[in-house]
Amino acid sequence: MPAPTTNPTTTNPPSARTPLAHWHAQHGARFDELNSWQVPVAFSTEDAETTAARTGLAIADISFVAKTMLRGPSVSEIATTLTSSSQTTTSGRVIPLKADPSVLICYLQSDQLLLLAGPSSKIRLDQLLSKAGKTPSVIQIDMTSAFAAFWLFGPHVNDVLRGVTHHDVAAMPPGSCAATGFAGVPAILVRPPTSAIPSMRILVGWDVAEYVWEELFRAGQPWNITPLGMDGLDLLLNKTVK
Repeated sequence: MPAPTTNPTTTNPPSARTPLAHWHAQHGARFDELNSWQVPVAFSTEDAETTAARTGLAIADISFVAKTMLRGPSVSEIATTLTSSSQTTTSGRVIPLKADPSVLICYLQSDQLLLLAGPSSKIRLDQLLSKAGKTPSVIQIDMTSAFAAFWLFGPHVNDVLRGVTHHDVAAMPPGSCAATGFAGVPAILVRPPTSAIPSMRILVGWDVAEYVWEELFRAGQPWNITPLGMDGLDLLLNKTVK
């Protein structure tokens, strides 16, 4: 009897995993697939996880979201096209995309932008940038698997961050970003433009993701920091983040 054959056109490719997949599995995560990524959808219950986000601290691993770096002297032209805004931009500012506010444009420097998709963004960054047009003096770099990303929620966000960075996070208003040191490694902090719950998105190198995650849990112990799955995160974004 001949061995069965597999049609490569009908075989699903393996799901990509974030650098914290092992940690999530050890802590009882229930997984599902999202945009070809294996992501933790829940650790306990939506109610427990969202309550932690509203009253104490909760943190989600959003390393799977798309991230694109733009570098060059003409990045402001692309930003103007994407935001339909003629406002003068300054370093440290974060502007949501007009067509999809879950996509954030972070002005790290005058010649450097970072585009961050939201966990449920319906707009692909590559398609977005293609429509914005090619600018010879701008380099586009896909940073999705270069940066791990976490989203920290809760009234004690600033308290826990003060334990892992010397940056004055209290001075970061909504709609701001900063490249700084974090737990002894380079990081980018992004304060979303609007949020009913205090929050901060944290980007660090893929290779140090688990170390930084553990440091955040160590610093967040006084406020019972809780892992937040995608189901709870989606509920927070739909119900409380305007």
